[in-house]
Amino acid sequence: MSDTEKYTEVIKANIALHSKMSEHYNTCEPHFRPENIQKVEAKLVAAINSTKAEKLLDLGCGTGFMINIAKKYVKEITGVDVTQAMMDKVDLSGNAKITLINHDTGSVSLDFGTFDVITAYSFLHHLYDVHPTFSTAFKALKLGGKFYADLEPNYYFWEKIHQLDRNGKYNPIVKREIEMVTYKDEDIKKNFGVEKYIFNNAEFGKNIKGGFREEELTEQLHKAGFSNVDFFYHWYIGQGSLINNEQYSKEERFKYADVMDVVLQKILPLSKHLFKYIGFVATK
Repeated sequence: MSDTEKYTEVIKANIALHSKMSEHYNTCEPHFRPENIQKVEAKLVAAINSTKAEKLLDLGCGTGFMINIAKKYVKEITGVDVTQAMMDKVDLSGNAKITLINHDTGSVSLDFGTFDVITAYSFLHHLYDVHPTFSTAFKALKLGGKFYADLEPNYYFWEKIHQLDRNGKYNPIVKREIEMVTYKDEDIKKNFGVEKYIFNNAEFGKNIKGGFREEELTEQLHKAGFSNVDFFYHWYIGQGSLINNEQYSKEERFKYADVMDVVLQKILPLSKHLFKYIGFVATK
């Protein structure tokens, strides 16, 4: 199968998967939890403030996770996604003008140099090839604009988890990650009736490529034309369990989680394999 054929196959898999999941996506995906939204909002606001943004483009907008956050801060938002059933769930209320385009992000036609900020949240791993989408982002951004992508699978974490035995005698925190990372396709088939090969193709960058390396993404972003890229690692293994551990008060939970995060951030790159996700802000 050629690259072009595979690219198309992955798009079709995404449409099939997310059309099935659209009714329940906002409740079954953990990134909709308040503690994650708070983290994302802080990063997005920083990008918006640094560019004095009025116009934002959300690539792979889905049901509107980023749109719901951004519409409090910008005047105009354009969302692009291949799955119409997902975009049908986007909340268009609020003061921002919201335009939705049902199209592949790698080939969508957008005016050159139009947007101050572009986002791609938990989306890049759904692509067979990220370069066309990076090119879209670069062309659509104004000079000095920011491209913010986040919640992408960290290759170094995925690699370590795949090395573990499903039946090994591990702490429940580790066992949960084994199931969520290595055997998620079984859960999707059970709950949504989507065949494993469709799910794995729909999450090509995660389930087939095994996640993203910072070095690989840097090369692709520079190839697209971006001059500067800042990466960050977050959601270390066990962080969610600590935040939601009701043995402690809410204040204690977040304090302990933050202390651990500070330590692990300080010892990067040694701790790189402990963080589930990677993100970046690239500047045009």
